[in-house]
Amino acid sequence: MDPNAQETSLKGMRMICLVFVAAAVWGADWKLGPAAENTVDLYVEKTGILNGKRHWFRFPHLTGNFSETPAKVELRFEAKALQCFDTWLNEKDQKKVLEWTLGKETLDVANHPTVTFASTAVDGEKVTGNLTIRGITKPITVTAKKVADGKFEGSAVFKMTDFGIKPAKAGLGAIGTKDGMTLQFKLTGTR
Repeated sequence: MDPNAQETSLKGMRMICLVFVAAAVWGADWKLGPAAENTVDLYVEKTGILNGKRHWFRFPHLTGNFSETPAKVELRFEAKALQCFDTWLNEKDQKKVLEWTLGKETLDVANHPTVTFASTAVDGEKVTGNLTIRGITKPITVTAKKVADGKFEGSAVFKMTDFGIKPAKAGLGAIGTKDGMTLQFKLTGTR
């Protein structure tokens, strides 16, 4: 074989190898699992005499994956593992709020133990996808920002009533919750 042709062939093979390595690194999925750095928090604002307060819930057990090329996200939360961090309630009342939230009136974890999200499109920092709560799937838009390689944070706002959840009210409406819920997350993937 001609030495020039052999050198050109080797350069071509090196280039192909570099392309495959780059594709493996940049297109590879990031895996998500329960970890201290992965937080998914849900906030529900109060109404009535408790206006200005909010319930703070966290989904500590999550799994999923995301990739940047092609851009896609899939998340799964164990609803029954939900935690309540309301600092304005005592431990006994936090437990009551959590039991009600996990019960048939709200998340109904006995029949629907998971909450899922699967992206349908990614446009810059806007991720649209399908959120499933209580077996009801609705489209939502999530704002997500890349803060480092494999690290994202963001938020979404959606309504309880879209998922068959009636906002709680007590005392003839003197105490209640708003229909809107805010989800905030910080996620770090591993390869």
